[in-house]
Amino acid sequence: MRVQTRVNWNSSSAFTFVETMVAMLTGAVMLAALYSSFAFGYGAVKLAREDLRATQILLQQMETLRLTSLAAIQTGTSTNYFDPTGMTNGCAGAVYTITVTTNAPTSSDMPVQPVYYMSKMRKVTVTATWTNANQLRTRSLITYASQSGIQNYVYAHK
Repeated sequence: MRVQTRVNWNSSSAFTFVETMVAMLTGAVMLAALYSSFAFGYGAVKLAREDLRATQILLQQMETLRLTSLAAIQTGTSTNYFDPTGMTNGCAGAVYTITVTTNAPTSSDMPVQPVYYMSKMRKVTVTATWTNANQLRTRSLITYASQSGIQNYVYAHK
């Protein structure tokens, strides 16, 4: 006994060339979108990490200035790195330029008027500048230092 099957080769039983090309184009667009979303995500994480490191460097600088006498606070510029330990193998990451500026506070800086001790104060601004994706980034912190600051309490008692 023989079973006979009939194969029908009409046009509706297979994919056409146009359908195949549309499917390949859709897959290519989906892969490109997936790749670009990963690239954007990694770039956003890198920017967030560099921004956090800039904030850490600024806070470290502010803590140093907090324990420095008013006469010793000077305007200046220094350089710091994302990973200072990576300097030995050449992968220190982003380069941060730290700028410290000091000037006398103005009356508009003080919320309550009159301020009788303004002559014994300095307005200190610490700014971190670095480059991420060919774009200049900047973060700043501002504080006030006084002649009778915390350094007198820390260093006066031995």
